[in-house]
Amino acid sequence: MNVIDHVKLVLARMLAVPIANYPRVVRYVLRRHWHAITAPRSIKPINNTMLFEAFSVQNEEELIELFSARKYPQFFFMGEPAKSANYVSQQSPGLLNRILSSCDQAIAHRFDVLGSGLVDLGANIPWRQDFKSGHEWPKMHFTKLSLVDLEAGFDVKVPWEVSRFHHLVTLGQGYALTNDESYASEFVSQIRDWWSDNPYEFGPNWANAMEVSIRSVNWIWAYELMCGASALSNQFLLDFIRSLCQHGRYIMRYLESGWPGSNHYIADLCGLVWLGIYLQPSSESSTWLTFGLSKLSEELMQQVHEDGTSYEASTSYHILVTEMVFWTYAYCKLNDVAVPREVVNRLIGMLNVVSRLLRPDGEIPLFGDCDSGRWISLESDKEALRTCQDARGLLIAGSTLFGRQDWCVASNQPQQDPRRYETALWAFGRKCVSVSDGLPEVNFDSISFPDAGWYIIRGSDNYMVIQAGENGSEGWGIHSHNDTLSFELLIGQRAFIIDPGSYVYTGNYRARNMFRSTAAHNAIQIESHETNRIPSKDMFRMSNDARVKIHEWNSDDCRTWFDAEYVSRASGGKMIYHRRKIEYFHDVAYWMISDSAGYLGSDADEVFKLTMYFHFSDSPVELDGLTATTCFQDGPNLAVLPLYKDVGGNSSAGIDANINTGWVSPRYGVQEKAPILQYYMLSNRQSVMKTILLPFHSRLELDLRCSEVLKSQKGMM
Repeated sequence: MNVIDHVKLVLARMLAVPIANYPRVVRYVLRRHWHAITAPRSIKPINNTMLFEAFSVQNEEELIELFSARKYPQFFFMGEPAKSANYVSQQSPGLLNRILSSCDQAIAHRFDVLGSGLVDLGANIPWRQDFKSGHEWPKMHFTKLSLVDLEAGFDVKVPWEVSRFHHLVTLGQGYALTNDESYASEFVSQIRDWWSDNPYEFGPNWANAMEVSIRSVNWIWAYELMCGASALSNQFLLDFIRSLCQHGRYIMRYLESGWPGSNHYIADLCGLVWLGIYLQPSSESSTWLTFGLSKLSEELMQQVHEDGTSYEASTSYHILVTEMVFWTYAYCKLNDVAVPREVVNRLIGMLNVVSRLLRPDGEIPLFGDCDSGRWISLESDKEALRTCQDARGLLIAGSTLFGRQDWCVASNQPQQDPRRYETALWAFGRKCVSVSDGLPEVNFDSISFPDAGWYIIRGSDNYMVIQAGENGSEGWGIHSHNDTLSFELLIGQRAFIIDPGSYVYTGNYRARNMFRSTAAHNAIQIESHETNRIPSKDMFRMSNDARVKIHEWNSDDCRTWFDAEYVSRASGGKMIYHRRKIEYFHDVAYWMISDSAGYLGSDADEVFKLTMYFHFSDSPVELDGLTATTCFQDGPNLAVLPLYKDVGGNSSAGIDANINTGWVSPRYGVQEKAPILQYYMLSNRQSVMKTILLPFHSRLELDLRCSEVLKSQKGMM
């Protein structure tokens, strides 16, 4: 980015910050500049004298004894990882083979990172390299590094993901299952190699406290799973404690506490809590623990709405934040650490949102960004998860800790899968099985989460979720998309109309902007205007243009209906609007969507072009005139029937349809081809577009249902 573009970007950001938040922004910016000015030119390690003072011991032997013999803090499997591993293996058939296969890949340094596919990284893992592009960051103090170059196309998330060390937890599971010392030796070898290549505060993997927090927690889990291995020498333990102390000091010094608050800051605080417990009785641990819990309480009250939804306008980040807070609370509870009631209440609300968001196929809808981020991943089939996130596994763990059988019921849809229990089994053992015994019958009705603008319509095994929220993160739109009034639709366990996802962030800014555009969602676009203007090179901000109003949300014996609209300031200063009413008729099982859109205050005879988008999953779709149908050989299918009067009042005239090839991205770094159904029409402010979404199982049934539905809608055509 040249100087002029950079100045424009800074000015645009300054103008977008609400005046009330300037003090927080200024403090954070000044602190970052101070850190850059005072950054050390050489590595400043924690020597043995400093380490011994921190733990009030005289020498190495006392520190090793302190850690080896301590009864507190406790860890989840109570010092018996082999016993826990054996129990998990008994409950989840095939777990041993899945874990050992993943361990083999980790030992061979073959990794599938953020959509890379399985890549052999060689004998020496390039910890500071985006191996997809080949770009490598130098071993400089992190404040001196340029992490992003939008034109160069490299992605710092690649080395960050490798350096989160989720794969070391898998090695730990492998050791607990087999007692194979090669797994522990690889654990030690990789960490020592990482220490050598990433000295304290130097290199991209020290660039933000969130990465440091996630790495710390994964190291702790891996170490505890391997405790007792001969490869974990006294010298390694000494260096391991030293490095964790450095991680805690880094987080405390470089907190990501600017405005708007994000999942990064919550990760920082959770990391401090974990290290504050694990490194007791060091002199700093109590400070980290107290500060972390206090600020976590404050930040959750800010970042999580009263209805339990994340304010970042992203279902994927809602899962990530819930996971971070859940495991932090669980670790505190295990060690009798008092957690503020506000944290517990918000966590229960967040888990409840996950239980109601779950689609019939067990996945979550993808509103807003998805970077497939995890705090800790204990399941053996993580590569098979659609988004790489395990919402059902998280819910089962939550149901175990809180005794909520209704969450366990939600997690067992569409069917009980023992792999989804693995996370809870590793952490809670037999308690997980007991909470899932004798599950009650629970019917999940339609429900709304108005603070986030998430509306879920359920009927039998049909599911639709609608996004009707405004820009997330207090209007900044860090992880928001232009998905206002967009939706996802499933019939049974088959997903038909979906959100295409996110794909990438800074590694390809053009693709990023495409995936967060209005056209990339199941919405209507007025001419070429965006719902919210997208700054082309500001990857984590959208103009806060659209204002949403919910007119009605209700149900009766026959139908459930949703009626909302947004008004937005578009490019060129024009005001655009889109009003959408969605009705689900329970007895006949179909949806009717009524849309009106255009320029606010336009003349009755002013004509403008509208484009309506339906993004399908990998469904085969055919177009017959204006009617689109999916073509699965068995199971449910979906027909899309537009009922449209043009500006002259002629039915289904002035409208064109086609099916194009587009892209969907179920997880970060992955994109797959999928069909997009598009309707083009000329409209005016008096026009109403009606579209029927009709499930069917055979062509004969489709003909009969079409006749029945069209007859019922006769007065609307």
